[in-house]
Amino acid sequence: MTRRRSNPQSRRGFTLIEMLAVVVLLGLISSVAVVSLARADDAGAFQSARWGFANLNAQTRLAAQSEGCAMVIRSADDGARLAADAVPTSREGWSASFELPCATTIRLYEARGSGGRFLDGLFIDRTGRSLDAMVQIAGESGRSERWFIHGLTGQLTRLDSGGGDE
Repeated sequence: MTRRRSNPQSRRGFTLIEMLAVVVLLGLISSVAVVSLARADDAGAFQSARWGFANLNAQTRLAAQSEGCAMVIRSADDGARLAADAVPTSREGWSASFELPCATTIRLYEARGSGGRFLDGLFIDRTGRSLDAMVQIAGESGRSERWFIHGLTGQLTRLDSGGGDE
């Protein structure tokens, strides 16, 4: 009787455990990548909403001065779109709007000293001035940012932690 000895060097391929370990590692890496991409997408939506509001705010204040009439910025379509136009709205003239990124909403509030109640719109007089107000940008993920609008200049200042001007 002859015994056959297996030569370890002649073994080729991977064991089932090695294959499972690779699959588990690939799954972990891909889940981390998906979470990172979702956060980057959320941050991009916030930045787009913030810059869109800041741009619409500046355009509306400039239009109020150049047209010589009052303007108002309103949140339309349940906060999914911002629109700005002349007051009264029956007057033909300047208007602009901004579509917010998907799942992002904007709400306007009175400044803290005024009680912080919800505003239907931000009224800008013919000189380009408004009341001090707050704007809240919120996303579907629960993230939100609050910004203070300086009524005399229209400048935005972040109220949330991390502060800074835009």
